[in-house]
Amino acid sequence: MKIRMTLGGLLVATTAVMVGQTNSDAVAARGGSLAGGTPDVIVGSLHQVQRYGQYQGITSYSVGTTSCNQGNAFLDWEANNNNHPTIGQNAYRFTTLDNGCTRLEHIGRSFLKHGFCALQYTLCGSCSNPSGGGCDDQLGYNCSDPYDSYWNGQQNNLGPSKNVNASTGYFPYPFSAPSYQGTIGRRLQLFTDDVAPNLNPNSEYFVEGMYTHPQDAAACRSYNNASYRPITFSGSGNNGYNMNLQSTTRQMQPAIYAWSELDDDVSIRRLSLAPCTSTGLNQSFYIGSKVCDLGDGTYQYEYALYNLDCDVSFNKFEIPMGDTYSNVEQRFALYHSGEEIENDMWDQNVNTDSGTMSFSCANESDDDAASAVRWNSMHNFSFITTDPPVPGDLTLGLYKTNGEEFVVSDVQVPNAEAPTFCAGDLNQNGVVDGEDLATVLAYWGQDEGGDANGDGFVDGQDLAVVLGDWGCIGE
Repeated sequence: MKIRMTLGGLLVATTAVMVGQTNSDAVAARGGSLAGGTPDVIVGSLHQVQRYGQYQGITSYSVGTTSCNQGNAFLDWEANNNNHPTIGQNAYRFTTLDNGCTRLEHIGRSFLKHGFCALQYTLCGSCSNPSGGGCDDQLGYNCSDPYDSYWNGQQNNLGPSKNVNASTGYFPYPFSAPSYQGTIGRRLQLFTDDVAPNLNPNSEYFVEGMYTHPQDAAACRSYNNASYRPITFSGSGNNGYNMNLQSTTRQMQPAIYAWSELDDDVSIRRLSLAPCTSTGLNQSFYIGSKVCDLGDGTYQYEYALYNLDCDVSFNKFEIPMGDTYSNVEQRFALYHSGEEIENDMWDQNVNTDSGTMSFSCANESDDDAASAVRWNSMHNFSFITTDPPVPGDLTLGLYKTNGEEFVVSDVQVPNAEAPTFCAGDLNQNGVVDGEDLATVLAYWGQDEGGDANGDGFVDGQDLAVVLGDWGCIGE
């Protein structure tokens, strides 16, 4: 089944306030914190970086995160059950290619840090409504709680993301995870060569943090849970490069916005599978796109599909496609440390009957470890074609629904329509008109000149072709 949504039906305003119903799966034990108000956790700052070293060409890091409860109700922060947040970290690379086109790609991810208690600080407000003192089991509203890089890199408290449902915030407790390598296991991992300044002269980098929480999700507040910040890399690289925080944290914006921050010609669209208020599920995602005219009759198409909190995930990316294409590529950050998710590239398929090109992996019913675009992840797709851009449809497959599809309209896609051919255009001037009729009559009864149907003889059948095509305009 295909669900079709237009641009107007999908756009969600950045300042929108979405207050929805409590989902029974989302709030496990207490749930009482929602009474009389709504909690809303965001990443207020990304601060302090720790580099742990290099192992087999991979360097590991952790970045401190300060959360803020900008709602008007307490947010549970209980260590010994699933009434606490999980915190993910990601890294992205923006690159200006040799041909002038740009892309943003997801190059590194971490396991999830499990929160255990909350301090009551004032990064994002007065904290006039704190919850107790010291490190409490709730975060007061207008209060902030810092986790420095040490805690966010503490390996025994980092769990996999696969068993966390970001749409509801629910996860089984206690979490289980495979054993880990002592230097890089479970932490934010980056291939050292991907960040080496001498190997990436036209690149800029960003780090992202994201909180998920069952009460925040139940209140339909997950749409603002990710923030990002620019970073640089420096040093000799002998034991990995140093990560250096730059500028300020872009609060409540996922890192896909770094692409448009650096390139004004990039389109970023924030979308939702359905409003949380009607479904009880948070299902926000983003599509980034850029089309570059390479000046030689070809166009480079760059797409990024970023899944913020859709637990259903995506396993198909389909667009119109013409006869010519090259330099087909796809990218995503590798899973690691025994996370039960594959790192296989998606299958590429060109369907000449439907005129589409698609990238896809298996449905969950066939492979529950497939490399779908899972929550807080981004996949890139790119290619070069002779087809110029036009507004068209982009079709996404939903991984956990056994083939259900979601159609997004008004995306810049290749103009893959076949040229119109008019059989009655005998003089090939681009239109079937009186000149073609005159040609048929002039060569009537002969074996050339006015033969529109190709049977080797000019007769009434050719006259019928011209009259049937009358007014046809070819390309």
